[in-house]
Amino acid sequence: MSRAPRSRKTFRISDSLNRQLNAYAQMASAAGVSVLALAGTSEAKVVYTPTDQVTHVGSPLYIDLNHDGVDDFLLRTDFYRGSSGTEIGLFPSGDQNADNVVAGRRFSSGGGYFFSAASALPAGAQIGPEANFSVRVPFMAAELFKKNGGSQGSDLGPWAGRGNGIRDRYLGLKFVVDGEVHYGWARLSVAIGHLRQFGDVSGTLTGYAYETVPDKPIVAGQITGPDVITVQPGTLGGLALGRK
Repeated sequence: MSRAPRSRKTFRISDSLNRQLNAYAQMASAAGVSVLALAGTSEAKVVYTPTDQVTHVGSPLYIDLNHDGVDDFLLRTDFYRGSSGTEIGLFPSGDQNADNVVAGRRFSSGGGYFFSAASALPAGAQIGPEANFSVRVPFMAAELFKKNGGSQGSDLGPWAGRGNGIRDRYLGLKFVVDGEVHYGWARLSVAIGHLRQFGDVSGTLTGYAYETVPDKPIVAGQITGPDVITVQPGTLGGLALGRK
């Protein structure tokens, strides 16, 4: 006896993403780009955006993962000089939304002092419901100089790389769109200067991506494959998203 065919599960992309993809196709067609080259974009599951931006003190770097005009995360470089010394650090956080959080965990620096730090994930790491998103206000890397410590200081954080910084690691991101949880990543490199000055700890953002299916994990660094669409800022993709 033959079995009845099983219905395939489908996923739903947001109306805003669907409009963006349609606009992209229309503009590409008007510019003479083959619409066949865009086949499958309406079924994209991972939206990847390459970029090249560097953090600056006093000027946060914002990330709008799904290009809906609302910033989801920010990266900021802080410089603080107090009575006990100087602290320079790089911090990620959700932008104006407490439900947008970064993967990380608590660390001990000894002496009973604990701090929350953002995980520096390698390429291929799975980011999803099983990841640790419980920390609040984490940091990536920091330099600490005691007031009377001369040029000697200490470096803290998963992104410090023993004082040398690290390249091409990933922030795990969890954010909410229309009440539904999505996962994503941001690829960054961190540099440390050891000069006790503004910008000593800086981050370079080279790309970010998110999964359009709610609650579905995403693989850090996945930028190719049949389920990936790449949006190029400043090109037809950027124009389709309303950018000048």
